[in-house]
Formats: sequence, C-alpha cells, structure tokens
Amino acid sequence: MHGSHLSDDEPMAEMNFIPLIDIALTLVIILMVTTAFIKQPGVSIRLPETVTREGAPETKKDLTVLVAADGSLYLDGQKRAESEVQARLVAVAARDRQARVLVKGDRDVLHGRIMEVMDMVRQAGLTRVVLPTDQKRPQAKASANGTR
Repeated sequence: MHGSHLSDDEPMAEMNFIPLIDIALTLVIILMVTTAFIKQPGVSIRLPETVTREGAPETKKDLTVLVAADGSLYLDGQKRAESEVQARLVAVAARDRQARVLVKGDRDVLHGRIMEVMDMVRQAGLTRVVLPTDQKRPQAKASANGTR
C-alpha cells in the first residue's frame, strides 16, 4: 500500500481549520451586532438647527450642561439637581475663570429654562458660554424656499 499506514492508536497529523474559522467568524458577527446597540450613557436631546455655527468644536475640557425637553438638567450624562449643577459651576469657576460652558438645550425646551441655566453660569462667575446647535440640512433649506 502507498505511504504510511495509520492505525487507530496514532494521532492525526493534520489540523482541521474549518471549525476554527467557523467559530472566529461567528464571534466577529456577534461583536459587530452588539456594538451597533451600544449607546453613550446620558440623555438624548435634539439641538436646534441653524445654517451658521459659532465657536470652536467641543473639547473634553468644556463643561457641558444639558437641558432636556422636560427642563431637567444633566451633567456628565447624569441627571442632577439645580443645586448640584450650581455647585459644579462654582467649583469650575474657582479652578479656571476662563473655562468654557456649553449649554445644550433641546429644541423643545422653553426659552426661559435656558435663560435660568445661563443665569446659573453667570452667578458662578463664568463668562464663556456657548449655545451649540446642529447644522441645518441643505434639503430643509431648499424646501423652505419652495424650490426643488
């Protein structure tokens, strides 16, 4: 007979990679599917849309105060009481009077609530306040003008 003859007691010399590849591909698919559902902690807000935008992009050094549609306040993605927000603003002002504060208000929140938050920022002694917006989509501009 040709070549070597294997008995039942001898180990198989070649490795079968097909099950290994199946497992690897299954794990890759699972990772891809699960990462699509991971969301950042915090609150979801819809910023007002404008054509023009001012100021430098948001940085990690900026203090961001979110005002949800129901008027509740969020710092670092967690709901906070007004007293906690005010205390944090005072602490930031004590460290750096030139710190920038971003007040992100949902487009459905009342204007008066945004002004209350801005007043809290001013009372803490901070003067660099930015009201971020989302970029207005070009198609919304075209439909507002009645053109297609």
